[in-house]
Amino acid sequence: MSSQVFYRKWRPQGFDQVVGQEHVTTTLANAVIHGRVGHSYLFCGPRGTGKTSTARILAKAVNCTGPDESRPCGSCSRCVSVQEGRFMDLIEMDAASNRGIDEVRNVRDKVNLAPVEGRYKVYIIDEAHMLTEHASNAFLKTLEEPPPHVVFILCTTEPHKILPTIISRCQRFDFRRLTSESMLERLRLICDMEGIEADTSALKILAHFSSGSLRDAENLLEQVVVSYSGAVGVNEVNQMLGLGHGQQALELINYLLMGNTSAAVASINRAAWDGVDLRQLHKEAVDLLRSLLLLQCGSKDSLDLPSETSHALEDLASRVPITSTMLCLKHMAPVNMKLDSPSPLPLELAVVEISLEGAPREAPGPAPKPRPTPSPRTVAPPPVSDSRDGPAADNAISKPADSDPGPPPQVEAPLVETATPMPAVPVLSNGNSEGLTGSQWASLVRALSRYKGKRFNIGALLRDCKNQYLDGDTLVIAFSHKSHLERMQEELDDPQGMRTVEQAIEKSLGTAYRLRLDMTEGAPAAFTQGPDQSPLVRAVLNWGGRILEERAE
Repeated sequence: MSSQVFYRKWRPQGFDQVVGQEHVTTTLANAVIHGRVGHSYLFCGPRGTGKTSTARILAKAVNCTGPDESRPCGSCSRCVSVQEGRFMDLIEMDAASNRGIDEVRNVRDKVNLAPVEGRYKVYIIDEAHMLTEHASNAFLKTLEEPPPHVVFILCTTEPHKILPTIISRCQRFDFRRLTSESMLERLRLICDMEGIEADTSALKILAHFSSGSLRDAENLLEQVVVSYSGAVGVNEVNQMLGLGHGQQALELINYLLMGNTSAAVASINRAAWDGVDLRQLHKEAVDLLRSLLLLQCGSKDSLDLPSETSHALEDLASRVPITSTMLCLKHMAPVNMKLDSPSPLPLELAVVEISLEGAPREAPGPAPKPRPTPSPRTVAPPPVSDSRDGPAADNAISKPADSDPGPPPQVEAPLVETATPMPAVPVLSNGNSEGLTGSQWASLVRALSRYKGKRFNIGALLRDCKNQYLDGDTLVIAFSHKSHLERMQEELDDPQGMRTVEQAIEKSLGTAYRLRLDMTEGAPAAFTQGPDQSPLVRAVLNWGGRILEERAE
């Protein structure tokens, strides 16, 4: 023996029974009363908010034979026929399975036929966004100028996928997500009509868990009733939904906010071994973090939590900064538990990411001191180590072992001075620009290599940079490829990307600098035309020397 499920059995049959959509039902009821019914409507909004039910009520209302003020009356032959699903002038079409041009042509050919029973033929096209582009274009003309006895009602959850030309031919009504209070009232009414003993707190949990969908709430209510033989209590609801792990979620966010990574990971694994649904644990943890953020922002009135949970969060809010809460939310909220929900790995990765990003950083060092400008004729090559081998040592400047120490030989080449050895290609300076050490640049590239911007990895883009130098309070980065410069500029146009780069510069260089991008041709001459043709100069550069000045012979 079959029976109707709750959401079908208690489907609204009049405009006054539709829950939470008064802005829609009032307009439609007035349109029916005053004879201002349109030829096409678009009902859009989240699932389970009453779009198809309202469409059927409108179909009853335009064909009802009762008094105008009571349409649909629900008692005339046409209203009863619609409620029982045998009204021949109500045609429902599922666009998800009938989305091709042939189905639309079939509708277009039959709209000219007169109604069989009622005054209007009503076409309800559910999931209208699933129509193909060709089918939508074939439907346009009929939708714009249908016969006077036809009303089209398009229902969809994704109106942005419908052609704008179709939307412009319809009267659009946006259905809102239902509030917990309105769903609680409806669930209470169903329980009273069905003779079900239900705890108000349990119904609140069902309403909150349904995320604004009344159909989901009614389905969950029926599942609880069937599972526990009519008793609907908090324990039964928590057990069926896999909830009731609020203490574990509270413990997890405590460890996260206090920076105790090992305890947080252990808490997740304990929950996994205890058979806890990790998806629900993740959802409860994110909800608690959101509630904590609202408390820290002074929005306590917007919370609906048990008193003990509220007190625990208030204590946390007084002990942790809001930046820590935002950091945890930023990493925990996007975790996708649908791909492998039994595995704790996604949650563990999020915990480790939070600990790495929230770890204390080294305090920035003092700003680099400007180097004194040496005499134009001063040459101070670095000392030569006897243990150094390789081609650079063969060309090194050295003195005979038997000779007395004397002044270094004069070099009639671009002048150099001793500098700290650099692991990368030396970065030079000229004019008013200051040099940038290789270790500083390597630190900056390494810091940004872990950051993925909107489209590109910024550290990878910086590896193409051939020249870097300080020009006053500006760090100039010169690229050899225009495409890399444009990509870098695209990343810096994003405020988040610019903020990340500025923080990395301040950490690596010890002070804050502005940033300017340039092509290699636009750098000073010393950067683009280094005098590295001489073996002697190349050897000195390899030892850490740096060019101070070029002189033409």
